[in-house]
Amino acid sequence: MDIEKNLNSVHTKKEIEGQPDLWVKTIQLLKENESIKSFLCPLLEKSHLNIILTGAGSSSFIGESVQHLFHMKTGINVNAISTTTLVTHFKEFVDPEVPLLLISFARSGNSPESNAAVDIAENLCKEVHHIAITCNEDGELAHRINDLHNGLTIVLPPESEDLGLAMTGSFTSMILTATYLTEYNKQNRQAVLIDQIADSARSVVSSCSARLKEISFSYFDRIVFLGSGPLEGIAKESHLKVQELTDGKVVGKFDSFLGFRHGPKAVVNENTVLVFLFSTDESVFRYEKDLACQILDDGVAKHCIGVFCDEDQANGLDLDQKIIFKLDEESQKSAYKTILYVLPAQIMGYYKSLSLGLNPDSPSENNAISRVVKGVTIYN
Repeated sequence: MDIEKNLNSVHTKKEIEGQPDLWVKTIQLLKENESIKSFLCPLLEKSHLNIILTGAGSSSFIGESVQHLFHMKTGINVNAISTTTLVTHFKEFVDPEVPLLLISFARSGNSPESNAAVDIAENLCKEVHHIAITCNEDGELAHRINDLHNGLTIVLPPESEDLGLAMTGSFTSMILTATYLTEYNKQNRQAVLIDQIADSARSVVSSCSARLKEISFSYFDRIVFLGSGPLEGIAKESHLKVQELTDGKVVGKFDSFLGFRHGPKAVVNENTVLVFLFSTDESVFRYEKDLACQILDDGVAKHCIGVFCDEDQANGLDLDQKIIFKLDEESQKSAYKTILYVLPAQIMGYYKSLSLGLNPDSPSENNAISRVVKGVTIYN
């Protein structure tokens, strides 16, 4: 896997390419962590429990991408609410009388809102438990949760803490970890699934990067990612990835397939790239295919790209590029495949950054954005 050897980017390229190996290391680390089961089991047996999945920026999109899994597997009320909302509107979203499990996602663990959300929950809730999923064992969040008797910190492999500005391996390895929490009792099969998914990722990066580079080096100033259900969270992360890596010179948008017709479709013009993240659920895909065909018939967008985890679905759609992650039946049904869908955005963001003369590791020319948000005052 070699996206491109480039002197401008030392880290981002390696971090995108290194994700399959990182996923294998992450699942092994999780399997060896006996604290996960002992911490979770008593909580999930409670007759009343709320679960909130939280984080800021890309980390908040993790919760949106996996909240359905927690509800499906546990039957518990689960909500994805960003720390940036919890800090200002905690009481409006959380019943302090009901036991709460707050699961926090954080790359560095040093974002002001991430730590403030923990403190607010501790101060307002009668009973609260914490799981911190983080890439930095020395971060404030890891230390904060470690100091609590009612907390569990899961620190991912060191390679997960991206050194580049954009979250890549950190995002996908935290989604993998969140998925694991919903299926921790199926350890034997999970490593096999991750191996297969990692192999598919390596194959796509090798086979599709040249075409994605070509598209990225063509002129466009808008990019739209569409995803249904859990993949709408991936669409959010995807649009942000390209927007961050291009320093806002390419404006990203996201939506669901069905929602896109209700106004947002107006953004599509001759300088727009559309990326369809197609569901493997045939009952969902039929709606997605209808929308894609309508846009193709319109002929307005500059490029239309389809991302598939089902090779059969790609037939019959005349797209500029089809990115097909080839998976066996078990992997295709696995929730872990979600991590694959963000790879095209990472690759395109990297190449588009280069085409604009930016450094993908640090693309913000006026330092408007940084790895860890600064300048936030937390009020009591």
